[in-house]
Amino acid sequence: MQLTLNNINKGYGNPDSNAFRAVISNLNWKVESGDRIGIIGPSGSGKSTLLNLIGTLDRPDTGKILFNNEDINHLGNNELANFRNRNLGFVFQQHFLLPQITLHENVLLPLIPDGTANNPDKRKWAEYLLRKTGIWEQRWQKPSQLSGGECQRTAVVRAMINKPQLILADEPTGALDTENADILSDLLISLSKDEGVTLIAVTHSGDLAQKLDKVYHLVDGKLSK
Repeated sequence: MQLTLNNINKGYGNPDSNAFRAVISNLNWKVESGDRIGIIGPSGSGKSTLLNLIGTLDRPDTGKILFNNEDINHLGNNELANFRNRNLGFVFQQHFLLPQITLHENVLLPLIPDGTANNPDKRKWAEYLLRKTGIWEQRWQKPSQLSGGECQRTAVVRAMINKPQLILADEPTGALDTENADILSDLLISLSKDEGVTLIAVTHSGDLAQKLDKVYHLVDGKLSK
């Protein structure tokens, strides 16, 4: 996997008004396969915006985002949805599990669009991930019956279920206590190494950042080491 950002600009508001706020400015960046990267910076610096652009949840005002040399900016909405489901996994500060279904059903949700939720190999992969993350015994429980750490580990398994090339984590430990934050950060890094998945994590956590291979600061719309 290779991710390249060429001259990315993103702002909010009317560019011709005084209220316009530039968030990402002429950003150039390359991420190689297997990188484990942290992005830090002050609140409001655009860290989540950058992650949303990489994850195709938002589009840049100008510039190109290349994923394996494909310009993903030109994909239509349906194509982008398919691209995300095949190639990307998301972990947010909140787990966003559906409360009415079990942990196991939540994990299998990304498999529904391509009709593989009952595929035996996918089921074995789900079992492997649930056992590796220590939540196999809780698989038939609903989110309200789980701890915050267990819900967040479920979110990590859901992000991995389609064997993505890239995991995007936005403050993944932000809602957890110290012990569970440590467990989750170790889990993300372990899965990234074991499964060969590239990891980009936006974080305020110094503990998580120091465990990653590379850390970038986002200030004034630009990344620096």
